[in-house]
Amino acid sequence: MPSAVGRLAVLALVPLIWGCADEQTACKGFADRKLAVTGAEYRPCAGEILAALDAMESPLRTLVAQRAKDEDQDTARQAYRRLRALIRQTGIENDYRSLRPGTVIVKWSDASVSSFNSAAFTASVQYMAVLAYPNADNFAQGTQAHADARRYYRFVR
Repeated sequence: MPSAVGRLAVLALVPLIWGCADEQTACKGFADRKLAVTGAEYRPCAGEILAALDAMESPLRTLVAQRAKDEDQDTARQAYRRLRALIRQTGIENDYRSLRPGTVIVKWSDASVSSFNSAAFTASVQYMAVLAYPNADNFAQGTQAHADARRYYRFVR
């Protein structure tokens, strides 16, 4: 039976494990939305998602080149945790895999926002694959999707 001190130590680690899942971000609340998210209101969130993708690219590049140090992998993992938390806060992962085909059209009706989300989500999946198994193919697909997300971001207004 764990001691009270042991239980407290475990409870103290929970916020570190969950990272920014409860952190206030510009993405908070979009997962609960059901109707049209405008580009103007979504742009700050998209900027945070793009920044998280940007934070991953350089350390992943060193991983793929097999020149990575432990801190590169740690940096990439931390950035990925942040990216996943932001994506969860938007709800795009569930919306794009939804069995309700109208969800994407109704909620993400702005073409620039929808295109950004699709590219950012694709980049996150490819970058996750690189974290799991560093390889040039997934990295190239991830950087292409990341570049697409950056391009679409310019049109989110």
